[in-house]
Amino acid sequence: MTSRPGRIQIALLGLWVGVAGFFSFAVAPSAFAVLPSTRSAGELVSRVLSGVEIIGILVGLLFLVIALAGGEQRRLRAFDLIVVVLLTIAMGLSRFLVSPRLHAIREQFGDQLAALPPDDATRSTFDLLHRCSVGLLAFGLFSALVLLGVLIGRDSSK
Repeated sequence: MTSRPGRIQIALLGLWVGVAGFFSFAVAPSAFAVLPSTRSAGELVSRVLSGVEIIGILVGLLFLVIALAGGEQRRLRAFDLIVVVLLTIAMGLSRFLVSPRLHAIREQFGDQLAALPPDDATRSTFDLLHRCSVGLLAFGLFSALVLLGVLIGRDSSK
């Protein structure tokens, strides 16, 4: 049976997987499918993504605090810590580096952004930043799923 700190860590990862998965597979696609303009959809997705990034950072930090502060040294495994640190860094990069640049481009160009040709420097930069944003979120989601599986598997083998 998993200890209380271990159960909290599993719950935190489950929360993160739920939030990131719901955003990725429901909110973002739905916004672009039903809102009247790409700009409106982008603004909504950007706003929700901000919360998703903050939750990812907080989940990572809480997981680490529990792992490092608990008297449960057996749970303090290098793999767990590396995965959570990387997840937290990915969400930090997304929140503080990638998203602000995407937002600035969206603000500057508005509806004209979608009309820019694919080889335009601004459009290329936006597309690259968008791919980085998607990649960072996908990495965070995938790494949390892997760690969640490892923790649950580790618990069930006891």
